Parts: sequence; C-alpha cells; structure tokens
Amino acid sequence: MMLIGARDPATMNAAQRALYDRIASGPRGDVPKPFLAMLDAPDIADAIQAVGAAIRFGGALPDDRREVAILAAAAAYGSGYEWDYHLPIARRLGVSQAVITAARSGDIRPLEGAEPPEMAAIIGFCRAAIADNKADPVHLAMLGASLGRAGASEVVAIAGYYPLLALFLAAAGLDHPVGG
Repeated sequence: MMLIGARDPATMNAAQRALYDRIASGPRGDVPKPFLAMLDAPDIADAIQAVGAAIRFGGALPDDRREVAILAAAAAYGSGYEWDYHLPIARRLGVSQAVITAARSGDIRPLEGAEPPEMAAIIGFCRAAIADNKADPVHLAMLGASLGRAGASEVVAIAGYYPLLALFLAAAGLDHPVGG
C-alpha cells in the first residue's frame, strides 16, 4: 500500500502530471521512484528534484566522486533503491570495486594507499554525517583540500539530500534494504 505519492500518470491531478512530465523530459529521462513518492506535494517535489538535478547534472564534483558520495549515503541510510540505481552509474564511470565495497561497508581502511585519498574521505564523511548527524571536520578538511570548497560543499549536500530521498521512498513503501 502506498500511503503517499503517485505511481500511475493516468490518475494524477494536473499539477502532479505536469511535474511528472517535466521530470521525465529532463536529464533523468524518466521519473525515478523518489519523485513519485513526493508527488502529493508537487511544489515541494519540484524544489527537491531541482536540487537533485543540480547535484547530478551540474556542479564542481567529478562524476565518479559524486557517485561514490551517493553510494556511501545510500548505504549509510540503508536505501537499497538508491544503491541499486546508482551502482551501475558508478561502475560505468570506472569506480573500482574496492571503493564500491568501502562505500557499502563504511570500512575505508582497504583504500589507504590503493585509491585516491579523497575516495576514503568522501565515504568517511558521508557515512559519519548520516550515522552521527554531524560534519566530521577531519574528512571535511580532506575534501576541501582535494576537491575544493565547492566540491566539499557538494559532498555535504549529497549526505543530506539522499537520506531525504530515501525517507520519501520508505514512506511510500518504495524502498528495500541494500542487498546482500
């Protein structure tokens, strides 16, 4: 049972359908489930999806680093949908299996000396931000040094944005645990 959101475009009201069509015709090429979950509040959904578009399709963060941050946030929150959605993107961008494993587990020790140091910092920051509800200054300083302040700020945004999507997914009954 879906307590919030809308799945079937044929049953959407005019505001829901307009936003659905706008998202589908944008850079995503479809309407991912988090946005279906938000459609009962089209103005809020539109603002949230605009933030997501800025994160995914703009900004200073290199694509592979962005996807590592998203995977780390998805795993830390336990969002299987976000993990499954972004894992193939990360792989297409050449993110190593070691980094993917670390993003999932939170254990960044195997990355030391084997991967660019910002990968461990991204994972460490996102996981700690979600688990502890605070910005770890050590990882944040490392992010600023390697990715610049704009890149570090985008990692902070990802650590807050993807749990928001995951909460909508959970509320709408559209999420699942990160797989085994």
